[in-house]
Amino acid sequence: MTTHVLATEGGPRLALLSCVLRQKAAGAGWEVLADSAHAPSGVNGLIQHPDHLEITHPVGAVRVSSVQVTVDEYYAARALRCGVSVGLDLSRIYLYSGASTSPVAPASLYASSGNLWVTGLLELG
Repeated sequence: MTTHVLATEGGPRLALLSCVLRQKAAGAGWEVLADSAHAPSGVNGLIQHPDHLEITHPVGAVRVSSVQVTVDEYYAARALRCGVSVGLDLSRIYLYSGASTSPVAPASLYASSGNLWVTGLLELG
């Protein structure tokens, strides 16, 4: 796992979390893209649960600065929303359709170019 570390002037060191999540084929399961065009940082795994996705990021964090997950233009045009519950070594991503307050099953979402974008900073000890 590659982890990029940002050194702040006179302050904490921050681990960069960044990755693209995609289900490449219907029913294939979601994955962290790592290819010639996509290079994750700090994220070393993804687990698909019935009602959410879980990414693992064991970077040695002691505090969360910020983590965001956003949909790409394909999913945005189809009213998909997401929210993230962030921890020091894993985060849970919940997906919602339209105005619904019940999570969508990640397995039910598939688009050959539909992505979730994860970006965040975690303070290191």
